[in-house]
Amino acid sequence: MVILDTNLLIDALAGRKAAVDVIEAYKGTEGASITVFSKYELLRGSKFSEQGIIEDFVDKFNVYGLGDKEIEAAVSIYRKLKSGGRIIDELDIMIAGIAVANSEKLVTNDKDFIAVKRLGYGNIVVVDR
Repeated sequence: MVILDTNLLIDALAGRKAAVDVIEAYKGTEGASITVFSKYELLRGSKFSEQGIIEDFVDKFNVYGLGDKEIEAAVSIYRKLKSGGRIIDELDIMIAGIAVANSEKLVTNDKDFIAVKRLGYGNIVVVDR
């Protein structure tokens, strides 16, 4: 199973073929999940949420939540990023922490995750937009 990041999901909802193709490829071969933070980011407001599209879309995925092991992984990532002088968005750190804690591959098109991957978290795949 892989975890899909919010940016990739938003691009797919906007009809960007590259994002749709990536999601379909992973759903078909490994299965795909999202995190509670991606669900939050999608539902909090966009042109798609007004049309009821988001609810139907997120219901197609398993949703990983946040527990102690995920928080510990996110804190570790945060500390390593901070010591290296490169902090990224807090929600991105939480998403990465959930993936790391659950030994899942994180698939994204957000280049900020390259900083996390450079810390040695090999299960992060950054695809081109």
